[in-house]
Amino acid sequence: MKEFSNRFILFLFLADILFTELALYLAEMTRGVIPVGRESVGMSFLDLSIMLAVALFWAFFLRLFGAYDPRRLSGFVDEGRAVLLGTMAGMLALASFFYLFNVEFRSRILFTYFFAIDLALLLNYRLAARYIVRSLIAGGYTARRVVLVGATKVGRELAYIIRSQPWCGLVVVGFVDDDPILEEVDEGFQLLGNTNQLPHIIASHSVDDVIVALSSRDHEKIAEIVLSLQTHPVRVRVVPDLFEMVSVRAQVEDFWGVPLIGLRDPVITGFDRAFKRAFDLIISSILLLLLGPVMLLIAQAIKLDSHGPALFRQRRVGENGRLFWMYKFRTMVDGADKLIPTLEEKGVYANGVYKVKEDPRVTRVGHVLRRMSADELPQLFNVLRGEMSLVGPRPEQPWIVDRYEPWQRKRLSVMPGMTGWWQVNGRSDRPMFLNTEYDLYYIQNYSPILDLVILWKTIWVVLKGKGAF
Repeated sequence: MKEFSNRFILFLFLADILFTELALYLAEMTRGVIPVGRESVGMSFLDLSIMLAVALFWAFFLRLFGAYDPRRLSGFVDEGRAVLLGTMAGMLALASFFYLFNVEFRSRILFTYFFAIDLALLLNYRLAARYIVRSLIAGGYTARRVVLVGATKVGRELAYIIRSQPWCGLVVVGFVDDDPILEEVDEGFQLLGNTNQLPHIIASHSVDDVIVALSSRDHEKIAEIVLSLQTHPVRVRVVPDLFEMVSVRAQVEDFWGVPLIGLRDPVITGFDRAFKRAFDLIISSILLLLLGPVMLLIAQAIKLDSHGPALFRQRRVGENGRLFWMYKFRTMVDGADKLIPTLEEKGVYANGVYKVKEDPRVTRVGHVLRRMSADELPQLFNVLRGEMSLVGPRPEQPWIVDRYEPWQRKRLSVMPGMTGWWQVNGRSDRPMFLNTEYDLYYIQNYSPILDLVILWKTIWVVLKGKGAF
């Protein structure tokens, strides 16, 4: 199903580092056996600092170019391309490391040996791992047990495809159907019962996945099935009978020509989540060290400009609806919330909108901080605490989340961020419903490269001050 387990992804990550370090050693050995070019005095590849730099560079760039992306791992051509680009970027980063730190290197031919050996090791071991994994899955190891809901033409076709491709890691336990006349499906496939018995069937047969293959006229039945399985530890997928169903905001997978819509797939999990968290910790720590003196000056300026604390905290809704205290520099007068009824009577606020360009509650220092987005800097502490990420949907107040439509709650499936896709595409100039669309785009298309693009664009958006008030 175009997925490798998180343990296999972790294995690839550790093996890449191990084989890359091995390539350093083999390059040194090859340089002694095939002494091409002029030898000079300098550091070798086996120096501890170089080995550590290589491990960090390769881990970062291989992940950056998708070498651990399950979607790319579904085909060896895409996987090989990701490994090639990541290795080339790592080589450039290593050369830059030597230049910036003025490292006198022993032989440039070592770079050629290292690149060729490392690429050969990474590609060949991955090819061997792919063959071994497929052989194990074809033999039934770590296979996922599947129940097909609906003995329709599409459902039966899908069952035969699963049977003909045993390495995909799926085993059909049987069918579930409400047709009272249907006593058996086809040879080799068992009819387990009707849809009302699904919870019992899932528990008694240790089912991992439920694939709904009902016809388009059974939309209400499909919805009932999905809702009834919310409390069960299974993944639910739907085979669309009509193409208009593909327009829903969900990720679509292709299983040998049969489109499957994932309704309850995790968003950012496993290695991606660990990588994103590590990136947040490193960058936020560096920023706090660099901007600490600036933040102290901002706090002092706020205290001198108006009465009240320098920091302002507010309840926000985080990942999966978890509440947390979000920190900001205070940009309004102390007790600004108490002034809302009076300002509503004067027509400053309307239709429940409390963020306007000319808000009389904003202080003089507050105007400057908002224009520069410097009031958001204390949220770096929220990032360190694991309540926020550097990039993600902006955390909303609970009363706003309470008014969400069901589709908007998808925003809560990832950790909120200091900046996001809608901030670099209009910021406060765009209405809320368009912001949600941008956030959902980010969630469905997350990658480390997209995070870097958003962070880079954020710098220019902040410098321009567009949409900030």
